[in-house]
Amino acid sequence: MSRSYARNVNTASLITLCPVCLHSFQDARRATLRRADLRQRSKDTCTYCQIRYGFDYYVQPATYRNQTRSEAKAYASAAQD
Repeated sequence: MSRSYARNVNTASLITLCPVCLHSFQDARRATLRRADLRQRSKDTCTYCQIRYGFDYYVQPATYRNQTRSEAKAYASAAQD
């Protein structure tokens, strides 16, 4: 693998999220969120609720492998007690 690896942004979706929908995504922990432009000043209509205004975010699905590893560790530590 090359050391000049760049992030693959193509796997991420660019959506607009208001603060309420943003918290819903963060609580679900099924996706990784990243602000598209930290200096964005103007807000757009939210992609999900289409009522409130918010900023643009890149949303990538969380890797399934990482979730099962943490669950497996939690199960193993609980089983040993």
